[in-house]
Amino acid sequence: MNCNKLEIIFTVIPPPLEWDISKIERKAFEVANITKILDIDFISLPEVIEERSRGQRIIPYKMKFDNAEFGKMIKNFDNSVEIIVNKISVIMEKEEFETWIKENSKSFNYLLIVGGESSKIKYPGYHPIPATLIAKNYFKNVYGITIFHRKDEPKKLLEKTKAGMKAFISQIVFELENAKKVIYEYFKLCEEENIKTSKIYISFAPVSQRKDLEFLKWLGVYVPKEIENYLLEDEKKLEKRSIEIIESLFQELCFLNIENIGINVEHVMYNNLQVAAYAVHRIKETWKWRN
Repeated sequence: MNCNKLEIIFTVIPPPLEWDISKIERKAFEVANITKILDIDFISLPEVIEERSRGQRIIPYKMKFDNAEFGKMIKNFDNSVEIIVNKISVIMEKEEFETWIKENSKSFNYLLIVGGESSKIKYPGYHPIPATLIAKNYFKNVYGITIFHRKDEPKKLLEKTKAGMKAFISQIVFELENAKKVIYEYFKLCEEENIKTSKIYISFAPVSQRKDLEFLKWLGVYVPKEIENYLLEDEKKLEKRSIEIIESLFQELCFLNIENIGINVEHVMYNNLQVAAYAVHRIKETWKWRN
């Protein structure tokens, strides 16, 4: 990782739709305040839907406030921050997606296209690559998702890069071995085809309680057994240890000195928003110390 320049994305889950509008606005103000204090340039806002292919949810699903509208609220409080609005392209009818793209490109420069939760499901909409080919004509920057332990991931990243995705945000990680394998192989494939690599943001998320970890695993996050045992060995220290792991992984990335790498920090649970902000602070402090 090139630590001379550090780019951090802060991923924030939009609030529940059931909240009254004044409470939603206060949450937007809280997020904007975090970005100002920590000098964060990018906020990514996921589109959260009820996933049905993973079995019984660990946390009950609640419909979320529209992520694009929430992004506009945040910018009312901090117009300098760039919003990366997320869209699950496959679940929308194709004409509806095209209309959404045209309309929201007027408000945002960045779009993160997300695919389906399962390859076994037949979706009505555009898969990420054809969605990118459309979206890049309207948005200045189109991003995608990478899952490091997914089969043939380097080749998938190469194809998405060719389609026009300028960066990838990874699924949350608790180790870097899978990340290193994918990144090195992806960079090699790009070099062989004389294609410029897209930036890859490595995602971290602090956890405060056992349920947080169980939910991440339900989402498909790979948590090595030794890391899980360490975190749960003393649940009173779980939050502190999860921050330590994030700092350690960030330091490892710096020592690797891989170009074109950034950091994404997520809170996952609403009660972990400030903890995630603290994780950003610790990453920035570690970066300052190294430089």
